[in-house]
Amino acid sequence: MIFEPYKDELTEINRIHKYNKNEYTLIRLTSTMITKNNIDANALFRDLLLNNNLVNYEILINGGNNGVKLNAKFLLNNLKFDVKMNFYRTAKRGDRRFSIYGIKKLLEMKNVNVGDLLYLSVAKMEDGIPNVIIINLTNNSPSEHELQAIFGIDKIADSASRLIPMIKTIAQSGYYKNSKGSGKISPKDSGDTLEFLLGIKTNNSPEADFEGQIEIKTKLAKTLDTLFTLRPRFEDTTIAKYENSDRNRVSAFARYYGYYSNKHVGNKNLYITIGAKAAPQNSRGFFLEVNEECRRVELWGKDPITRQNEVTAFWLFEDLKKEIYRKHPATLWVKSEARFVDDIAEFCYTEAMLSRSPQFSTFLSLIKSGGITYDWRGYISPEGAYKGKNHGNAWRIRSKYREHLFGNIEVINLLE
Repeated sequence: MIFEPYKDELTEINRIHKYNKNEYTLIRLTSTMITKNNIDANALFRDLLLNNNLVNYEILINGGNNGVKLNAKFLLNNLKFDVKMNFYRTAKRGDRRFSIYGIKKLLEMKNVNVGDLLYLSVAKMEDGIPNVIIINLTNNSPSEHELQAIFGIDKIADSASRLIPMIKTIAQSGYYKNSKGSGKISPKDSGDTLEFLLGIKTNNSPEADFEGQIEIKTKLAKTLDTLFTLRPRFEDTTIAKYENSDRNRVSAFARYYGYYSNKHVGNKNLYITIGAKAAPQNSRGFFLEVNEECRRVELWGKDPITRQNEVTAFWLFEDLKKEIYRKHPATLWVKSEARFVDDIAEFCYTEAMLSRSPQFSTFLSLIKSGGITYDWRGYISPEGAYKGKNHGNAWRIRSKYREHLFGNIEVINLLE
């Protein structure tokens, strides 16, 4: 289960991420967890332990006495407690669990309470050995000094120190002609023009735009921010049976699930925004589901023939994580304005924000809450050879949730 933080707890997560660039997971304490000291090790936590070579639950023998016992750090206010943890599988069913020795005493001391949200991550100590780090987000959260002592200081400023002065120089010089020339403005024109002015060659590279470190996102209107494009997988779905060639399955998806409209007459259209089940944001029956145990985000929809709800496509956690980390080690979000002089658009750049280090656990939480959605945009011929256009299916985030995903956001005055 992905535990949803309250607003004040989310503020604490963002504060921690000024220092911690590693992944994390969340556990909401119940009375049973504390009294029995028996806490479920969810898939995200198991992956965190495995990726840091701490615990591999898949090779553990059932029984608490066969568990792996490790030292951990519990950060509280200005204090750092050394605690022991046991990672084990239950004797009968082999359920994956862990315990925190002394948690009842922490309850008596009011360092933790029933209902508190615990933040668990991993950091390397001075000896280079990784330790599990536990932070209470609800009460007694650690000081800035303690966070810095454990996680260190953010080092990404080097590339930003070169990019931001260049952006400021451009912004302070007024309007610039659309780099593509005359004609109607398309959504990507202001960004392409800025990259042209910066000397960045427009390409489809998966790496961040500036020195491979900072992605530049420029837009005019109050639309959703594009995070990245990543085609889904289709193994064992209806589309895999409908189209044998994997390279054609994105087109086949629009053909099979699309609809006829006046937008592109004679073609199957699929222009939809897809959100979580509680707020799908489209009338075609599609929604997103986070399947933690299978470690994938699923795209559910209704088969137009059988009328059954089914998984129509999916993205593996590892693919999504790789893409968001690769595209957004840091991102400069630039706001622009436009005007027309004769038939040529001109852009000026007015505001910017620099974000750093997205967190994948937050990415999944925002899918679940509807803050992050997936857009399918394209049309295709209804039969025969695939002829049509894909406008760039993409993962997008609402601007107001940007700081939640990235935690540390710096507002930059481009005109000073």
